Amino acid sequence: MNAQEIQKIIDMFYYLDARVLSLSCDYFADEVTLLYEDSEGNVRYIFTNCYDVSIKHSLKYDKLTSSRVMKYCQAPYQIPYYLQDVVVDEIEHEGIEFYKCKINMFPMFVEIMCKIINVSRVPKLKLK
Repeated sequence: MNAQEIQKIIDMFYYLDARVLSLSCDYFADEVTLLYEDSEGNVRYIFTNCYDVSIKHSLKYDKLTSSRVMKYCQAPYQIPYYLQDVVVDEIEHEGIEFYKCKINMFPMFVEIMCKIINVSRVPKLKLK
């Protein structure tokens, strides 16, 4: 699958202003998973065979509480991350092709360089 086909799938699951429910980085940054809420369930992006993962949080956005205690929909500990833009490109580095995905979920920005991207709808999770 090429980047345009993956982008088409990402765009098919309308993500603009969708609340991000979780972002995890596992297996020594080999796998990154992003889950966001959707009217028909949730949508999950799984990036695997990752080589470069950058997660940056805006320094101007005050973290009023630890992310560990944030809840799904309970002020003042509400999860503040909403998808604004998701862009997938193909890049080549020293003859090897990768996907490069840029995710704006202000106040957090994520860039991932990987070999595989899976996008799927999953059942709505019951979060605490």
